[in-house]
Amino acid sequence: MLDIATQKSFQERLSAIRTLKKEDLVSGQKKELLSLKDVGGNSFFEYLGNTYFVKSLNKYEETSDDFKSKKGYFIYELTCLCLETGQTIHFEWEFDDELEVSMTLERFSFRNLKDDAGESIDEDDLDQIAGDKDVVVINGEKFWYDDDWASVYYRGTKQEKVYMYEFENEAQTKFLTIEEWSGSGKDEYQIYTSSPVNPDSINIISKGDL
Repeated sequence: MLDIATQKSFQERLSAIRTLKKEDLVSGQKKELLSLKDVGGNSFFEYLGNTYFVKSLNKYEETSDDFKSKKGYFIYELTCLCLETGQTIHFEWEFDDELEVSMTLERFSFRNLKDDAGESIDEDDLDQIAGDKDVVVINGEKFWYDDDWASVYYRGTKQEKVYMYEFENEAQTKFLTIEEWSGSGKDEYQIYTSSPVNPDSINIISKGDL
C-alpha cells in the first residue's frame, strides 16, 4: 500500500493531467514558434524527456538598491510540477538581447556554505562577500561572486522585497543564488543552485492561461 505522501503526489499529478484539453494542444507548426516566454499558468511543456505542469507564474522586477525605483527589467519564475517524478521544479526566464532560461537543482541552508578558507558563513557575511567579490564553497565546489541586486517579487497582487546575491562556478555551468527576503519583521533566506537551459530544448505542449 502506498504511503500518504505518495498517494497525494499521484493525486496531484493526475489532477494536473486532467486539466489538459485536446483543444489546448499546440499544433506541430506552432510549436516551432513558441518558447517558455509564451506560456502562462496551467500550461504544459516537455524538457529532456520530462513533462512539466506550470502551477504558477510569478516575476521579479529589478529595482534600485533601496527598492524605491523600479527599473522595468523582469525575471519570470515558473513553479512547475514534474509529472514523472512529482518533484516541484522552478524554471526562470529573462530576455536580455536573447532568451535566457535556467532551472533549479538543489536547495541549501547556510550550514552548507563555507568561505574559501573553509570557515562557515552566514547572512552577516553576505555584504562583505559581495564587496570583496569573494568565493562561496558548497560541498567542495567553488562559486565566484557574479552580481548582487535588489528586486520586487510579484505574487498575484502581493509584492515582496528580495535582495539577490549571485555566484557561478568556474565553468559557468552552475549558478548559486542567495535570496534575502524582507518585510515580514525578519529577513528570510532562500539558497539554491541552478543550471542554464537551452531554450530550444523546451517543447511547448499547451500555452495555459495568458
